Amino acid sequence: MNTALRQRVGTARPSLRVCVIEDNVALRQLILDALREIPGVDVLFYADNEVSATSWLSSNDGAWDLAVVDLHLRQGSGVGALNWCTTRRPGQRVVVLSGELTEDRRRQCMALRADAVFDKATEMADFLAYCSSLAA
Repeated sequence: MNTALRQRVGTARPSLRVCVIEDNVALRQLILDALREIPGVDVLFYADNEVSATSWLSSNDGAWDLAVVDLHLRQGSGVGALNWCTTRRPGQRVVVLSGELTEDRRRQCMALRADAVFDKATEMADFLAYCSSLAA
C-alpha cells in the first residue's frame, strides 16, 4: 500500500525531498523517524511494493530528490524500482538500503545507477551520514 505522508504547502522547498521504498513496517518507521531528524529533509512518500513505488516515482518525477530503495519488497522487487530510476533527472539520487547484500548484488545495484548501497544491519550510520550530506 502506498501512502503520501506529507507535503509542505506554502513553505520553502526543503533541501532534500525523500521517498522511501521499504516493506518492513517497523524498520520503515525507524528509517522515517531517523530521516525526519535530519535538518532539511522532508519525507514525501513511502511504498511497500514495486507497483506503488514505480507508479509514484513516475507520476512525481520532478518532486523528489532521493529515493531510498529496499531490494526485498512485499510484492515485486526493489530492483524494479531501481531499474525505473535509471531514467531519473539530473540531481536526483537513488540509494539502496537493504539487508544481506553480497558483493554481486552491490555491483548489480551500481550497474543500475544506484548512487550508493548500504546494508541495513551494518551501515545505517553511513546511510544517515550520506543523507545528511545531501541535505546540507
